[in-house]
Amino acid sequence: MDRIPTPQQLQVAARACVLMTYALGLGGIAGGTWLLRDGEVAMAIVLWLVTFAVGAALMGTALLIRALGGIGAQLSRLESDVRVLAEDRARGGAAPGDRDPWLRH
Repeated sequence: MDRIPTPQQLQVAARACVLMTYALGLGGIAGGTWLLRDGEVAMAIVLWLVTFAVGAALMGTALLIRALGGIGAQLSRLESDVRVLAEDRARGGAAPGDRDPWLRH
């Protein structure tokens, strides 16, 4: 994988996982109900259980993707702050430890 997805792209992927979970849930409930109406109780229960398991896995995946997006956003903000501090120091500004930001308080 040559390209790292941005936090916004990860949020879109997480939303897609949630949308697929809802679609899968509706399809599984409808299919299970159809099987139940035809008298196949065991197959309806199996279908509902499989639907629940796959839906739970998709929701867990969405949660992990959302967490990775949050971590990526935090890292990019931290990288930006470090870049600004390094540029200040390179221009001859005061080093971060030279002044106390709490002196006014």
